[in-house]
Amino acid sequence: MKRMNEEFDVLLYAVDPIAGDLARDLLSGVDIPSMLHGPDFDRAELGFATHNVIRHPDLLVPKGSREKARAVLVEAWGEEKVAENEQPRAR
Repeated sequence: MKRMNEEFDVLLYAVDPIAGDLARDLLSGVDIPSMLHGPDFDRAELGFATHNVIRHPDLLVPKGSREKARAVLVEAWGEEKVAENEQPRAR
């Protein structure tokens, strides 16, 4: 079995959960699969929705689709908004 970092690239780091869902909708509209993934601890204690609000997951896309996915988000949101979440930050 491959490791997640071998199959996926991070498109946006620590994205707001609402923005993450909007991005996923935009990407699915152009047939780019994506998923939100964040630190796994306390999910069982807090529940999925609360966990995402507190921990802010990363938005992942399959290897090889990052540039196309980024272009879709830049077209919809603008360069500055996309660039805000392209660098890892402390969680």
